[in-house]
Amino acid sequence: MKRAAFPLLLLICFLFLAAFGPPFLRIEAEIFVDDAPLDGKNLLVEVPHALRAERSGGYEKLYDTLLKKYSPQEALNYLAIHLGDYLLKECEKRRVEPVNATLEWKGDVSAPFLYHAEKTGRVVDLAALGREVARAMDQKDGRARARVYTHEVAPDVTVAKLKAITRETARFSTSFASSGANRRHNLTLAAKAISGTVLLPNETFSFNKVVGERTAQRGFLEANVVINGEFQKGIGGGVCQVSTTLFNAVLLAALPVENAAAHSIPVSYVPFSQDCTVSSAIDFRFTNDTDHPVYIAATVKGSTLTFVLYGQKKGVPCHLESEVVKHIPFRNLYEDGTEVKDPTAATLLSAGREGILSRLYRVRGNERTLLRENRYAAKDAIYKKLCFVN
Repeated sequence: MKRAAFPLLLLICFLFLAAFGPPFLRIEAEIFVDDAPLDGKNLLVEVPHALRAERSGGYEKLYDTLLKKYSPQEALNYLAIHLGDYLLKECEKRRVEPVNATLEWKGDVSAPFLYHAEKTGRVVDLAALGREVARAMDQKDGRARARVYTHEVAPDVTVAKLKAITRETARFSTSFASSGANRRHNLTLAAKAISGTVLLPNETFSFNKVVGERTAQRGFLEANVVINGEFQKGIGGGVCQVSTTLFNAVLLAALPVENAAAHSIPVSYVPFSQDCTVSSAIDFRFTNDTDHPVYIAATVKGSTLTFVLYGQKKGVPCHLESEVVKHIPFRNLYEDGTEVKDPTAATLLSAGREGILSRLYRVRGNERTLLRENRYAAKDAIYKKLCFVN
């Protein structure tokens, strides 16, 4: 039958169906997904829609026109009664959702993360299936045949992506080989309180909040602390080495420091300007300004304390440089505050210590950025006048 006679045939069918039953055309369709046939489908096409398809140049062209305004399900329901509903259910039966990769944060420097692999999903594209069915409906051999295949859907998160945002970003170590048992205990206790911390994007880390009060009730012991420029016994001595070690790791990771104060006197375990003191009144705070979490791990091995930060790397590797700008001489004074003219004619009660003006830089390639400048005050030497008896 010539194509020009098709509209006339449709009109005859319409008149016949209007007289003896619903105005439908029936099209037998064979539909395959991944070479497996769907249940036999007898498509019921309203005659007015069939006429519109003929005017549009076929069912496929009509389908493409409908897709501009409607969903594939709605467009297919227009082509044949409940066709879109049926094909959507068949697509959903075959849908396998992708599974994102996940990680477990162990907080262990030797094996910080355990990664669980992603799984690929598979789906049937309803729009593509609909187009194949519409194209088949245009076939003139008396039987419509449509064939589509499921396709892979990649998960949003893969192990590779997780590893890219959980790289080691900084590592810094200090030695406490000369420390006594109490100081070692305090240092280890504070490091354990911090290790395992996860700092979310835009979250600020507070040393005092994470470590908590350094009290005997919380297990801290008495050891040397710096008070008013002097080493004195106090609960929690050694904790400042923990804040200092973490402070340097944070600087190497290029995370913004919100608050960090240097000691009033130099400390032995880091160069000038690289120390960071904490107390009940002084906190050490820094912020995660990256788009992903920052993971903090600490380890105490032998006489070495190490902090390692993981997360999203920021720029090229960098290092820290400490620079002494000026040496500040100390004075020789008697107990009454007067200047000692001749130290050989007096008895030394406490030795003096020169002061230091220092600066700290972060060096990245040819770029050298000033991070801080600190003044460590000089300590005057104190003498006692000698008494001469004639």
